[in-house]
Amino acid sequence: MDLIATLLGGLGLFLAGVRGLGSALQGMAGRRLRIAVARATRGGLSAALTGAALGALTQSSNAVTFIAASMVQAGLLPLARALPVVAWCNLGTVVLVLAASLDLRLAALWLIGVAGCAATLGRGGGGRWKAVLEATFQLGLLFLGLAILKSGAAPLRDAEALRGAMELAGHALLPPFLLGTAIALVAQSSSTVTILAIALAEVGLLDGAQAGMAVCGASLGSGLSVLLLAGGLRGAARRLATFQALFKAAGAVLLAVPFIVWHFGPGLPVPFAEADLPHRLGCLFVALQLVPALLLPLITPYLPKLLERLSPTTPEETLAQPKFLYDQALDDVPTALDLAGQEQARLFGRLPWLLDGVREEGRGGADRATVSATGEAMERRIAAFLEEALARCPREELGRAVALQNLNGVLSPLREAAEGLAVALEAASRRDAGDPVHALAAPLAEALHLLLTELQEAALSGDGGDAGTLAELAADRSAMMDGLRRRIARAGADMPPEGVDLLFRVTALFERAVWLIRRAALLLPPARSGWAVPAEDEDEGA
Repeated sequence: MDLIATLLGGLGLFLAGVRGLGSALQGMAGRRLRIAVARATRGGLSAALTGAALGALTQSSNAVTFIAASMVQAGLLPLARALPVVAWCNLGTVVLVLAASLDLRLAALWLIGVAGCAATLGRGGGGRWKAVLEATFQLGLLFLGLAILKSGAAPLRDAEALRGAMELAGHALLPPFLLGTAIALVAQSSSTVTILAIALAEVGLLDGAQAGMAVCGASLGSGLSVLLLAGGLRGAARRLATFQALFKAAGAVLLAVPFIVWHFGPGLPVPFAEADLPHRLGCLFVALQLVPALLLPLITPYLPKLLERLSPTTPEETLAQPKFLYDQALDDVPTALDLAGQEQARLFGRLPWLLDGVREEGRGGADRATVSATGEAMERRIAAFLEEALARCPREELGRAVALQNLNGVLSPLREAAEGLAVALEAASRRDAGDPVHALAAPLAEALHLLLTELQEAALSGDGGDAGTLAELAADRSAMMDGLRRRIARAGADMPPEGVDLLFRVTALFERAVWLIRRAALLLPPARSGWAVPAEDEDEGA
């Protein structure tokens, strides 16, 4: 039970750290950080060195893989540049086998202690520093989870059952290969299994070929563990984890074959024959990380299609990608502001989708949760883009930049109000047909849908007249909603309490959504030229 609890607790901390790190990195996804990451991975050599350094520091290729996956999800690192980082991080982990091991638990405690104390004592400040502290804390949780997983698997090294199984296996090669795979899958570390194989070989429980097969199996098990931990990832992040699993499996296959040949072909020359067995196993571990990395340039042209087939692009990933924002546009701030306006118009255009479930003519596109989650991610991207544009903004464009920034601040509460109203209207539509609240569902859904559609058109046109008309349409509805509530309450005097609560929730959310639409209409800045959304956006997310 202690072993199971330790492994389960470590796994829980690791998964919580991966999820939290991704959210924290999204809060840090400013342009300056993207530039820093891009520079560190600009070329093949720099990306390889970055990956090897991260692997040496963390002593865990799994940790580097999920850190890179979080950065890909946050838009900090393109998938193409993340691949060599993940490939070469494996080479950095050989430090654990060839030299002294790094105490990952100690590093985790330092990260958690510094970040937690700074945040609690109020030294973290706000804005980006807050996100940095959050990312540091979550990274500490990730490392601590891995350390607990490894320490929980350590008793396997001295388990009598393990030694008995190895003695029964005799000189067969398949049992140590499968056992190495299973232990690495549990321990989340191929280096741990390599050290174990060296120890068992030194005491005579394994011969050289068996120990080598155990090390190769550990590489395969480490890759499989990445796939298991990546069960909640989708899209590009999932493709990165798939690549790491394929990388590990390729190394296991390429290096296991020679051991089989040497085992069944006596007299064949053995590499590093003059070295003792522990050093030969250490060299094998290095080769498992190095050989696939050296072959990577040969298969790079075929990787994108293969990874796309194994892990297809998800609707969430498509909707979360900006179509108009790119860093080079910030060199010309007026153009950058136009592009930010177009991106905001795309988000305004998605808001009517939230009401599809309560409208007879719903488009049947992306589900409500996807639209909301991807909208939140896009709002952060636009906010970071506008922040940089505002820092470079000339005086004559300052008003438009501030208006777009304020408009971006309206997007989130408007999305939340529309989503909340859609949920409440669905509950109202499920009530009896004669219920007064039921009768409200369709008219309010159509009315809000019309206003949201008009908002997108006003944002696209950049015409002050359209914005003014929309502001009049979305005039204060508090008196009308109050009168509606009173009439329905009088008509349904015997309405149950849950019906009354639903009535007030529906009308309050509708009133708030209309007020936010009016505020957005008043904030819409005039464009330098007409904006147009490409035709393919009409079916976006369908």
